[in-house]
Amino acid sequence: MFDRCSFRLSEPPSSDINRSLYSGALFDKLVMELGDLEAAVLGSVLRLNKASARQVVKDLEPSRGLAYSTISTTLDRLYKKGMLGRDEEVGRGGSRYIYMIRSEEKVKGRVVKGVVDRLLAAFGPSVLSTLNDYVDDIPKEELKRLEEKIQRGTKR
Repeated sequence: MFDRCSFRLSEPPSSDINRSLYSGALFDKLVMELGDLEAAVLGSVLRLNKASARQVVKDLEPSRGLAYSTISTTLDRLYKKGMLGRDEEVGRGGSRYIYMIRSEEKVKGRVVKGVVDRLLAAFGPSVLSTLNDYVDDIPKEELKRLEEKIQRGTKR
């Protein structure tokens, strides 16, 4: 349904739009970085706050009907990409992972990085001047806030 390298993506099925935390353009950008299934699984974890693979299967089941092993593999892939954190719970049936978002900012950062990387690959370094022009349009207060955030990050 989605092409990872495409700049123009088709809309997800209406049931997925209604169930996704992300919709419209933001969903498309997330899908560009992650792929349709990963975006849906990530959206499910965001909605549930934290979740096991079985809870994600149940959350996505009405619109997707995916196997437990598919969801479990996707959650593990998102964990390895650094998009999700996980804790191990031990219960009667053995152990299981409980997944949660590490940082919503990190998720957004991955999306932005993916978009910029694709723009650079498609148009070369000239895209940086276009991005610089865009920064000129950002209100001064917002730029100051971003600058302070960058300074805090570089002091670590």
